[in-house]
Amino acid sequence: MPAPQRTDADSIRQDLGFLTVAEVLQLCATQQILDPSSTLISRRAQLGEGNVLYPGVVIQVDDQSSCVIGHRNIFYPGTFLTAAHGGMLLLGSEITLGPGGVQLKAGRTHAVAVGDGARLGNGPVVTGRSVLGTGSQIVGAVEADSVVLADGGDFRSNPAEKRGAVLRGTGLARGLRLAPGELVQGFGDFATADVVRQTDSPA
Repeated sequence: MPAPQRTDADSIRQDLGFLTVAEVLQLCATQQILDPSSTLISRRAQLGEGNVLYPGVVIQVDDQSSCVIGHRNIFYPGTFLTAAHGGMLLLGSEITLGPGGVQLKAGRTHAVAVGDGARLGNGPVVTGRSVLGTGSQIVGAVEADSVVLADGGDFRSNPAEKRGAVLRGTGLARGLRLAPGELVQGFGDFATADVVRQTDSPA
């Protein structure tokens, strides 16, 4: 006779590798979690201190993968992080993910790394072997696959030529390598878009 299926919410969370609601509540001692009942955090995720997690955030890590998150990051609603099949997610500190839904997906032994002070919003999806440097930005529904965005100052800093690199717009950006102060605004295939210099107004 088959074993009865567990149907309570905490049992389902445990079966899928997530913390129970009570365990998420315990994290509130070091994190700012606005709605623990709607926040899913993998048991394998390592979090620093002072991170802000809005409702609907999902951090999913399977038993072959890893996820290390620094301090004082902001995870807006709809942020989805997943590491599977040997993937690795590495996030620094004071990163802004959202609003508008942000997805970071590391799989097939790939790694996605996001540096301190980076800003991602309005629907980007980051996959492959991607390195988003300190102060870099992805703004818009950009599918960023195996991109490298150089370190630099954040979007408020001047001079512009010393800011982190930026992808902005919508469409596919695959294999791009941008230097400090560079920006690509694409609509469709970013490979056909021009690389320009950032200006002294915020990106």
